[in-house]
Amino acid sequence: MLDIGILVVLVYSIVETLEKFGINRKYAHLLAIPLGIVCSLFALHGSMKELIIKGLLIGFGSVGACDASCNIVDWVNSKKTNS
Repeated sequence: MLDIGILVVLVYSIVETLEKFGINRKYAHLLAIPLGIVCSLFALHGSMKELIIKGLLIGFGSVGACDASCNIVDWVNSKKTNS
């Protein structure tokens, strides 16, 4: 399970980097799912079915982390401007 966690962080950092380079947030988050599948195919062991499922988990996990962190930052910034 630790491998999946590390790959979630790796895909998250790639997606955030793509956003910094100017790719729309919606499209960058959509790229997280195929990135997760590709990372799982190269970094994990198991049958093809297991690797695709783990890749989907990695992609969805990184998208969830991206959305949660973006929402927290937006909330904090809105509190700063309202104060």
